[in-house]
Amino acid sequence: MIVRRKKRIRRNTYKSRPGPKGAGTWSRALKSARITMVAVGFGLFNLMLIFGHDWITQTERLAIRSITVSGCERLTPEMVKAQADLAGARNILAVNLTSTRKRLMAHPWIADAQVSRDIPDHLHIRIREHQSLAVLDLGRRFLLNVEGRVFKELAPGATPDIPVISGLTYTDLGREAETPTPVMRAVMKILKPRRRSGRIDLVDRIQEIHADPALGLTLFVADDRRPEGYRTVTLGFDAFDEKYATLQRIETYLKKSHRYAGFRSINLTDPDRIVVNPEPADAAADVRKEV
Repeated sequence: MIVRRKKRIRRNTYKSRPGPKGAGTWSRALKSARITMVAVGFGLFNLMLIFGHDWITQTERLAIRSITVSGCERLTPEMVKAQADLAGARNILAVNLTSTRKRLMAHPWIADAQVSRDIPDHLHIRIREHQSLAVLDLGRRFLLNVEGRVFKELAPGATPDIPVISGLTYTDLGREAETPTPVMRAVMKILKPRRRSGRIDLVDRIQEIHADPALGLTLFVADDRRPEGYRTVTLGFDAFDEKYATLQRIETYLKKSHRYAGFRSINLTDPDRIVVNPEPADAAADVRKEV
């Protein structure tokens, strides 16, 4: 007969002993109370922020006392302030600088704008206006700035004292004036020297530039001595500085001659074959008599 010893069951020392009755309920209540206190504290903190924000943006101590506007040429400070729409703003911290700048940039004559605060009561507005370089005639007439970008449609009947560009299409401008066509680049080369001193008077009196993708540029230059009021200069696409110099020499030579009073038209497209249609001196005298 085999007698087996009964296996002793060891006690699990890692197993938690059951606590007294009611301990779990108390723990859950304490945890809920902590969560409630955190939520209440967070809510009070938010209320403090809201009331603090309202007080700061409404207090008379930070009221706007003055607004300065700089950079005005065509526009007036009053026009800029009206565009900024700050009539209802009383507190300097209540002014949204980003929104104010966007309102300013929406004006067709404003190329760039900056708005800044000078605590406690001063607001600065700095603008940079577009500089109109020419009128672009695309069927509808637009103003072109010095960067070659269209920035405003010209009002009907308006006649600004700047050259008119004809013969171009919308595609010649390129995307955002970054990739203009060769004929548009040639137009800009002609126009930009007009803003520098030292150019000959003939070039400074450009009335119109006609751009032809095949033949290049033809200038219509103001001349009160002629019945039509202009002379024509055909330049082509490139080497404008050399052609300007040639034009000046020809103009000087014709003025020194007693037979001619200048020229009616000149074609400088090919430097090796210049075609000049001179203006006889007696014809110029007849025109002056008629005037």
